[in-house]
Amino acid sequence: MVNAARIADHLKKYLIVYVILIILIALPIGYYNAGYFKAHKETIKNVILSLAIGTLLPSMIQLRSEKMGKELRSKLKEVIVAMVIIFIITPLLAILFASHIGNKVVIGIGYIAANSVPASSASVAYVMLAGGNIELATVLVILSILIALFAAPTYVALYAQSVHMNLPIIVLAESVVIALLLPLILGQIIRYCFITRRAEKLARASKGSLECTGKNVAGAKDRGARECLENKMMKKIKPYLSIWTITFMFALIGVLIANKAGLLISNPSLALYIITAQLVIYTTVILSVIIASKVLNIAYREHMAVAFISLTKNESVAATMAVLAIGPTAAVPAALIPAIQPLVATLYISMAHTVKRILGEPGNQQ
Repeated sequence: MVNAARIADHLKKYLIVYVILIILIALPIGYYNAGYFKAHKETIKNVILSLAIGTLLPSMIQLRSEKMGKELRSKLKEVIVAMVIIFIITPLLAILFASHIGNKVVIGIGYIAANSVPASSASVAYVMLAGGNIELATVLVILSILIALFAAPTYVALYAQSVHMNLPIIVLAESVVIALLLPLILGQIIRYCFITRRAEKLARASKGSLECTGKNVAGAKDRGARECLENKMMKKIKPYLSIWTITFMFALIGVLIANKAGLLISNPSLALYIITAQLVIYTTVILSVIIASKVLNIAYREHMAVAFISLTKNESVAATMAVLAIGPTAAVPAALIPAIQPLVATLYISMAHTVKRILGEPGNQQ
């Protein structure tokens, strides 16, 4: 357990370093083995899909969908701000940039997908590190996943139509079901069968009474004891889920970059454009959340939840959608964006004291 936690912390701390290293290794491997990737297109496509779904599953297991109601009612303005930024401001900016991208049809569609998908539960880790409202962040993740089931294919379809590409909505619907809905359902089933039910059994057996609530045997049967036990179980397995997610993500980025190494090496301006455009979107998102927080009196903890769930995207979902709808070339943006997303998120965490001053809160507040 200790070793797993240390490994997970190490991978998170140096995530940007490993992502850049993997890209640098994958480029020459893909470039000098272009014939292999070309000859095995279907195999590579299936590998990409498997890795993308594998990256998604741990975050779907960690979601606590039963927590939605209370936070939705008490934090309505924060929810509205986040949804406007995630599903209106960000996709519209992406459409603007995609229309000027090198390959505005295939790569452009991939770029729209990369900016129309929701955050993952892994994004909640940034909220935790910044001292934000974790409960609100969890609700925003779940809600954004549900809305993305309809919003993501809609934006991709509208953009495809604008560049005169015939992309049937049924294809996009199938891709988003595979990319989002199936992992979500499977993750929640796994959570219920192996974590929630076990916590309930332990609570009924009163084994959790002293560990969790300090109550008597009868007290161990209440909802509080079950939730406490469930939290303890999740805390134990969370490092392993983090290692699983990051390992699959590294493999996914490596395969995506290697598969299109020739395109990136022959056209480095494409990668530079995608990264620059994404930095502009990140800057716009941060400024929008800060302005909204000032105008609507959103406190620091809620601000950080809105900021990070609006800022970060689950690029594994985007990769899955792009590969299923168009092909591996469209997944290039989803491979490049993880090289800068952790860096931007980490920099914003380091600005916590400045953000608190802007919001008019004491610098030592958590």
